Amino acid sequence: AASALNHPGICTIYDIDEDQKQPFIVMELMRGRSLRDRLLSGMLKPEQVVDIGIECADALHAAHTEGIVHRDIKPANIFLTESGHVKVLDFGVFKLLESAAAATATDEAPDRTVAGMTLGTVAYMSPEQATGEDLDGRTDIFSLGVVLYECATGRHPFPGKTSAAVVAAIINRSPTAPVTFNPELPVRLQEVINNCLEKDRELRYQSAADLRAELKRVRRDIQSGHSRTVT
Repeated sequence: AASALNHPGICTIYDIDEDQKQPFIVMELMRGRSLRDRLLSGMLKPEQVVDIGIECADALHAAHTEGIVHRDIKPANIFLTESGHVKVLDFGVFKLLESAAAATATDEAPDRTVAGMTLGTVAYMSPEQATGEDLDGRTDIFSLGVVLYECATGRHPFPGKTSAAVVAAIINRSPTAPVTFNPELPVRLQEVINNCLEKDRELRYQSAADLRAELKRVRRDIQSGHSRTVT
């Protein structure tokens, strides 16, 4: 299913094969570095945050349209190419949405996930993912919100010394306002990030396309010089 995705913002999988009983995947060769490596140098400029968010949201919209939820959006799985674009990597823990899975399911097909099983990276999980609920594309929107928060502030919105502490924060605690760490952040961009991080998924952007559209409005404001910083 992941290899069927054809989008400029998603790393292309060309082949899946086996050599001497060792499975391997042939992937697109990319030059650049991961967003995780870039963040080691500190937070990004607002316009960079917006551009990364737009391209990631566009890629996620393409995947969600095909019934695929990534479930492990994090800086290590976002690649910044030398040409200045974004590639989303590693659909290794994706889950087909029930509507898509039902169309291709067979009695012999093994389940990709087990009921109640939590997959992904703890620090970037949505509240519903952390509690083992059924997931849809809105879980990726929350995870992307965590990434955008990090890009805008250089900090994680739900810090904790242990995985249990991080999960508790994700479920129960509101993050510190991004402007606390970055006073130059435009008001509208902070609002977008806060919306992504709504704990109730009914209050988040309901699709990656909605998030992409709002980020494009933020970019328009920044380019026109009409963006306001938080005061």
